[in-house]
Amino acid sequence: MKRCRLVYRSVAAPAILEPDLLEEMVAHSKERNAASGITGLLVLSGRRFLQVLEGPVSFVNELLAKIMADPRHSRVELLAYDLVAMPLFFDWSMTVLRLDEVPASTRDIWIAKYDLEDGAMRIPDDPLTAYSLLLDARWLCTTKQPKR
Repeated sequence: MKRCRLVYRSVAAPAILEPDLLEEMVAHSKERNAASGITGLLVLSGRRFLQVLEGPVSFVNELLAKIMADPRHSRVELLAYDLVAMPLFFDWSMTVLRLDEVPASTRDIWIAKYDLEDGAMRIPDDPLTAYSLLLDARWLCTTKQPKR
């Protein structure tokens, strides 16, 4: 079975940023993704999402189509799409990292690396920098915070 990794960024609808609604979305995603063999990480900065999804090509493609039609997202921009032999974000069927909750010492380093935009850490628009942020977020989620 062919597997892929995709990375996209989008702008979140204000309503989804309410903590209860975001947690509900993540809980639903965990359940659905686990059933489809999809893993991933969602990074939230201000109103911007950066997400990586990995899994079987057909399921990831279907999920991307749903995301693009989802009114909780706008300006969905595909940054990378690759066939992969091994996943990098295999730890979770889905987890979320809110960059405003990153420890201050790490946040300062990341701001120097990724910059600010509209008062929030900038979500990169190029694939290499986006992967860098996602790998930094993965590191933080696996070493500094309990798995979600």
